[in-house]
Amino acid sequence: MNFDFSDEQQMLRDQARRLLRETCNFNALRERLDQGEQVDLNLWRQMAELGWLAVAIPEEQGGLGLGVLELCVLAEELGRTLAPVPFHGTLFTGAEILKRSMAPEAADWLARIAVGDAFLTVQLTLDWSDTKLQWHKGELNGRTPPLAYAAHGNAVIVPALDQGEPVVALVDLERHALQVAAATSVDQAQPHGIFTFDNTPAVLLARGDEARLLMREIVDQDAILTAFEQIGGADAACNLTRDYALERHTFGRPIGSYQAVKHKLADMAVAIELARSNAWFGAWAMHAGETIDQRLAAAASRLSATQAFEYAARECLHLHGGIGYTWEADCHFFFKRSRLLAMTLGQPGIWVDQLLAAHSLAPLHTR
Repeated sequence: MNFDFSDEQQMLRDQARRLLRETCNFNALRERLDQGEQVDLNLWRQMAELGWLAVAIPEEQGGLGLGVLELCVLAEELGRTLAPVPFHGTLFTGAEILKRSMAPEAADWLARIAVGDAFLTVQLTLDWSDTKLQWHKGELNGRTPPLAYAAHGNAVIVPALDQGEPVVALVDLERHALQVAAATSVDQAQPHGIFTFDNTPAVLLARGDEARLLMREIVDQDAILTAFEQIGGADAACNLTRDYALERHTFGRPIGSYQAVKHKLADMAVAIELARSNAWFGAWAMHAGETIDQRLAAAASRLSATQAFEYAARECLHLHGGIGYTWEADCHFFFKRSRLLAMTLGQPGIWVDQLLAAHSLAPLHTR
């Protein structure tokens, strides 16, 4: 069985890496944050022109009709550069929810996403009992938790309850402008905000068991795509640390020649490769549509990628010494993003429980 990407997918990866290397550097990101600009609209337009936003959208809505494997490729490269664009909520969760909805409005939003004309903000849930929003007769009430790029979204998708029954609803923010309360984020490069709904009109995307299954599938898929994003960040942090260890000298020799530094770099590489193998398994499970395998792979990907990114980002900062803690160094960008991604999609214990439960149900070929 070949777990590697196809030649076309590797070409997409190479194209993405070249463009993002040219357009996304940390000096530009630092200047953007100093100026209060949190979204790179020029990059978003280039992504749309190259067809990245349309890769997994059906041809009927103006997309390329490809699939999740192409999203995995893009996730890793975007995570490598910490690109300041709302690709996660728009591509990885928002568009995937809309693709599974029978609501007439879903097709229109997909067509807009494909050409780069819409940003989506999405709230996911692992426990419907914690849902604070209420939907009834086409209107939403309640307050969301902090959501990424809330102030920049054209629409927001949220889970809610209709007299105890789960629903997934969409609010068109262009038609129904809402006040967004800014929320403090550990990562300034990814702004967050809180929506408050007060009898706000909302489109129903899914209801009841359909809503539960939809949210479960999207959460598992997002865990795998986030794992690729984390692997990209971890790999970049590891390379940054390696390069610094080769150029920084103490007592007439590079610090990379010391055994303690070598061990830390080796541990980074091992953790990243372990996470990558789990993520590839997740990509295969999504592509093949194996439900049990996808739940198993989602949990394994989530846990191993989170551990790899956190370790690589932390040691990147440590091995840079005192300079690693400064705004001028690039280490803190990876450290903050690793913490942010570690806090999304629920606590680690939830994924440990899912890993154990899915493993007990998995067929022999996955054990």
